[in-house]
Amino acid sequence: MAGRRRPAARRLNWKKFVLFCGSVLLLVVLAIGAGLYAFLGGLGPSVNEAAGRGHPEPARQEPINVLVLGLDAGVLEPHTGYLPERTDTIMVVTFDPEKKRAGILSIPRDTRVSIPGHGLDKINAAHAYGGTDLAIKTVENLLNIPIHYYVKINYAGLTKLVDALGGVKIDVEQNMHYVDRAGGLKIDLKAGPQVLDGAKAEQYLRYRNQTGDLGRIGRQQKFVRALAEQVFSASTLLKIPELARIVSENVETDMSPAQIVYYANLARQVDLAQVPIETLEGTPKYIGGVSYFLVDQGKIGDQVAKVLLGVDREANKAVRLEVLNGSGEPGAAREVAEQLSNMGYTVVRVGNADRFTYRESQIVRRPDAPEEAVGAIARALNVTRIVQAGEGETLDVDIRVIVGPDLAG
Repeated sequence: MAGRRRPAARRLNWKKFVLFCGSVLLLVVLAIGAGLYAFLGGLGPSVNEAAGRGHPEPARQEPINVLVLGLDAGVLEPHTGYLPERTDTIMVVTFDPEKKRAGILSIPRDTRVSIPGHGLDKINAAHAYGGTDLAIKTVENLLNIPIHYYVKINYAGLTKLVDALGGVKIDVEQNMHYVDRAGGLKIDLKAGPQVLDGAKAEQYLRYRNQTGDLGRIGRQQKFVRALAEQVFSASTLLKIPELARIVSENVETDMSPAQIVYYANLARQVDLAQVPIETLEGTPKYIGGVSYFLVDQGKIGDQVAKVLLGVDREANKAVRLEVLNGSGEPGAAREVAEQLSNMGYTVVRVGNADRFTYRESQIVRRPDAPEEAVGAIARALNVTRIVQAGEGETLDVDIRVIVGPDLAG
């Protein structure tokens, strides 16, 4: 499975299918976080048609990570005439079909990273150097997670989408004025609640004030939520055919139509108000006269865990665990303990259980153990047997995990 070839990127061909009203996934592609898709029916609920970047193909109920790239116009190369596109917007969107959960993590475009084959540079240059593949590899190295699929959208498509929706309601937080005659950009927005058409939405998203790129990312995230509310409104149903046309002409992805429909149906059940949207933490800094954003390396793991994996490692520190090997497989308990430690739990003891004949893994909980932690650990390990410590049994931790053959190896 891991060796399957990555399918060629395709433009979505909506004409092949009958319109599936009500299946609009704004969460994973429009949320500039894996885009707006007006979804079509006539397809079975099959998935698993495309594997991402040589990683094992996600099963139907497994989480997926989607890299969303918003492209700028690029810079003309004088010798080749090639117009490489840099990524103006970089977001990783995760969607967990089983938990009906999503999260969005923004990466500042000026983030200083090591781009494979090109050395240290701004992360938005990765796409210009090596297209989608290099952009994905660079993000994977930075966040230490697999990217399964990608979505690319340009500003032209976004403005057309907003116009087709009849505008998006935004409370513009300040007066915004900026003119770049050479770049053909003019921004002129008044502060206050208003409905932004496509052109004004682009101005709102591209404006940079004293907070630079970080301020703009904050506005992008605010815009995502407002756009999602607009897309999921009842009035949008009649506009789905036009939205589908705009998306098919301006969005590129390596997800198959069947996958999009499958995830769309599930994503409609996600509570948008509960979707965490954060930006990588760090500090702007000039190096060699160039403005970079230096990510706080010590916080990347915590942010990825919290936003993309749905794990609050800081809160989990309060939960004390012991992990015992009940399978007899050497190292089985240690591997599970490492997984739980990475989730933030405090593992105070790793050792052998009272016997090596357990047929399945189980969780032994103290009566006062936090219900949420017990459930989270059971889901993370896929353990279904949960028992309470027996009467008279001394348990000096909140939870004991006994590793059976199902978790060993």
